[in-house]
Amino acid sequence: MKVAMALAAIVLLAASAAAQPFQPGTGFAPLGNLRTQDRDGPYNLTLLPVQVNEVRAGGAARMNYTDKDIINFLTNVECLEGLFDTWGVFGQGFNNNLTLGGPTPIGARKANLSQEVASHLAEVALNEQGHALFTRQAGGNNPCPALDFTGGFNQFMAAAYNLTGQTVEEKFGAPFDPFANDENFLISMLTLEELGATGNKGLVGITSNPVLANGIAGLATSATAQATVERFLLWERRNNTVSPFNETVQQVFARISALRDSLDGPQMDDQGLVNTDPRNIAVPNTWVNLIPTDVRGLTFSRTPQMNINILTLGNPQGKGVFFPEGLLGNITTPYGYNMSDPGNETFPTSSDNSGKLDTQMSIQQLGYIPGPPLPQNVTGEMDLTQGFGPVDNGTAATRGYTPVPSGMPNFSNASQVAVAMPMMMGQSAAAPSQSVAAGGRHLLH
Repeated sequence: MKVAMALAAIVLLAASAAAQPFQPGTGFAPLGNLRTQDRDGPYNLTLLPVQVNEVRAGGAARMNYTDKDIINFLTNVECLEGLFDTWGVFGQGFNNNLTLGGPTPIGARKANLSQEVASHLAEVALNEQGHALFTRQAGGNNPCPALDFTGGFNQFMAAAYNLTGQTVEEKFGAPFDPFANDENFLISMLTLEELGATGNKGLVGITSNPVLANGIAGLATSATAQATVERFLLWERRNNTVSPFNETVQQVFARISALRDSLDGPQMDDQGLVNTDPRNIAVPNTWVNLIPTDVRGLTFSRTPQMNINILTLGNPQGKGVFFPEGLLGNITTPYGYNMSDPGNETFPTSSDNSGKLDTQMSIQQLGYIPGPPLPQNVTGEMDLTQGFGPVDNGTAATRGYTPVPSGMPNFSNASQVAVAMPMMMGQSAAAPSQSVAAGGRHLLH
């Protein structure tokens, strides 16, 4: 009897092992497939254009990368965020089990913070250390890359102020110090934090292993919550002056938001502390914007290539600014940051004449991410309890949708900030490289 029971147990275990749904190459629908084969599909997704475009961008970004490649990419950005936060709040970096021998970032030091801000940001910094720990426990084995806080933020701010051939120090008389005070540190922290929040959300849909995808979803929700804390602290200080620019917190961050938006493709997915268009953004009548979302209240996604393009100001090799020697791993350049993979339009009909889909096979057809559609009322949007103030007169021009030539400044009513083309070192304004992302939002014709 015991022998029979043991044999039965072995058979059950073998059958269970053979039936595991997550064996390599099995158990998953092709990435980028927007239609499902359950009994209620296919689904009408025409009212969710933001989410459809984000998934299609993810399909193009996935290429032939593995989940290990995704984790190693994450190591780069979590080291950037986590080391900046940890140095600024605690005055020291990671333990070596997180850096794996990576160098101390250039310019790293303790920030000059008030007790109020430091008490809030200590939790954020510890969370970011936890994010770096996740990448290690998930199999990321590259060291933290070489990072530059001083040069990185000064180059980024120079691009945000459209300084061509001129540094922040040359223009304003002093460099930007991200560790100088509450305002500078919070602005710098949020600049990176929201790239992590949107980037992590974008990775969830292109990560095959469900355990890793679950963990990355946790990174995204945690980072979004952290960014909300930072936005609230900045909102309270929105009228304070930021050195050395002599502009308010609200104005400076609007420039940063517009720059990030200009470097990740034609879609509009970045917002300042104040926004004024309730037809496209879920904001109250006061225009306070603590959680950047679309009109459905859904946060945005970015691909790894989009974030690389932002963090290196469009460098086609993915080097410079915050990453002076580039990123480590296989996902290291912005190639494909503005590409889209529909991958879901053609399906065989059902063999049983039920009208259902017979397969989930997708086509692989690369295209470019479309620009935002002109504002229009769709089902349900006018039912939201949002006020339409005098700043929005219902025309496309007031909402930043006026078509402009590629590379020209764009004025959005959300920020009232002009963003032009960031220039690479030594590059003249007369002959910009086609590899550098065009600044400003513009419609594709």
